Amino acid sequence: MEYLREIFHQELLDEIGMVEIRNFQFLPDIVLKRLEPQGYEDSFSEWLEERKQSNLEYSKEILKSQNLFQRFNALKELYKSDSVIPFVGAGLSTTSEYIGWTDFLRTIRHETDYPECDFEALLNSGKYEEAAQILYDNLPNGAFLEQVESHFDCKKPLKGIVQRLPFIFKRAVITTNFDSVVKRCYEEALYPFEEELLGKEALNLPRLLGANKRVLVKLHGKASSSHNRVFTKFEYDSHYSNSEELRSVIKALTTKSLLFLGCSLTVDRTVQEIKDIVQEQGIESVPRHYAFLKLRSTDNKIQRNKQLNEANIYPIWYEDDHEECVEALLELLAEE
Repeated sequence: MEYLREIFHQELLDEIGMVEIRNFQFLPDIVLKRLEPQGYEDSFSEWLEERKQSNLEYSKEILKSQNLFQRFNALKELYKSDSVIPFVGAGLSTTSEYIGWTDFLRTIRHETDYPECDFEALLNSGKYEEAAQILYDNLPNGAFLEQVESHFDCKKPLKGIVQRLPFIFKRAVITTNFDSVVKRCYEEALYPFEEELLGKEALNLPRLLGANKRVLVKLHGKASSSHNRVFTKFEYDSHYSNSEELRSVIKALTTKSLLFLGCSLTVDRTVQEIKDIVQEQGIESVPRHYAFLKLRSTDNKIQRNKQLNEANIYPIWYEDDHEECVEALLELLAEE
């Protein structure tokens, strides 16, 4: 796992500093690996075990502080029975220096003369599709799509906890992200996806899971192709010609329990559709979903719980660093 090996190397450097011989400097991991290969591997293995134990202890502190042990244990039982699919949001790509949705829209607005106050009002009310449509309409033909491609259809170095997903979830991943972060993580881990479903093609997910395929679902398509890409209001309305079509897609995605990672789950069309499905079929007839969510100082926890519970989504809250908390919780989830 190169992601963890890089952290190990950085911690060696922080602890020891550069190794100096006369006027030459060497990285400590290189020196250790070249002079004592087995010692290097033993040190790395020991460090991995220490990190694992530290994560496990931290995860239990998180759950204790939020009184969520029982909820987490229910999630873990589902995970052990291969009944959980991660739903990955932009929060797991930002560590690899990809811009988030809201910041992207704000950045592009500067290329137009659309009033900032009116634009912020749209964002604050969760009307992201409408905001994207306004930018599309106010930019020269093709300019908005060029911005989407230049920001998301580029290969930046992979960083962060997203790189551990291939070792924890080996069947399927759902994402609304345009970038290729998840796909590249699985390729670099030597677990490449056998099928990639874009937009409405997600209807095929249950069949492919039944065929034991490793599947990536890109619910909003990808930046490099207009095929099945969903970003602006026009694209949403064109892609899902009626509400039943979108509902059928979400039903296909929710045959198993979802675990939302890196998702804000505030105003979201997917969450609204899940809520409508719950109301239509009854809460006991649909899978229970979970989310690792950061509890911010401005959040009304009671209100947020109510909103999510209506969609049969049950949050596992944390309050500290996003990457550290998610890594700790995933460590506990995957522990045998």
